Amino acid sequence: MRRLVWMACWFLFSPGWGAELDPLTGWLTGSFSTRQQAESDERFAAVELHSREIWQGEESDRWIYLEQTLQQKAAHPFRQRIFRLRAGSFGEVRMTEYTMPKASDFRGAWRNPALLANLSEAQLSRREGCDIVLRRLPTGDYEGRNRVGECRTDFAGADTLVQYLWVGPLYLRMLDRGYDQDGMLRWGSPGEGYYYQRQ
Repeated sequence: MRRLVWMACWFLFSPGWGAELDPLTGWLTGSFSTRQQAESDERFAAVELHSREIWQGEESDRWIYLEQTLQQKAAHPFRQRIFRLRAGSFGEVRMTEYTMPKASDFRGAWRNPALLANLSEAQLSRREGCDIVLRRLPTGDYEGRNRVGECRTDFAGADTLVQYLWVGPLYLRMLDRGYDQDGMLRWGSPGEGYYYQRQ
């Protein structure tokens, strides 16, 4: 009964879907670094993360280009992705991950979006099973992960990947765990994951 009352209140008083995506989109875009974490904990590398919103205009979706590099190899990203944010029921946001054809052609697109001018959604490849569902915490921040056992990987002896994500106005925190077919942990981020501070 309490859940039904909460649902009714949500439909009556919640903002539009586009409004629901506004704070999260802003928090996910910008320049971030784990430099401070790496300086205090040798288990972590200094990583730079840059992202920006692209393909603006859709009310129900937001699109973000994201690029990660090691600090000492800033010209050579180790990860380039495009994410789509879509609002769901009860304030949840689904974050869908896509890869690009010949990603190196788009290196630096976070500062030069013209590099993405000829890229369309039809050219992207969705990483099936890797959607992260984000939920808002009482603090206002977001947290989420993908479904266990559904995000496939073939990296370092792992078969599936579980990605955890926390998002606030001044930080991103990412924790990845790779598991084999028997459910044994094969690798993962140290501690509670990489803590990216907004620059």
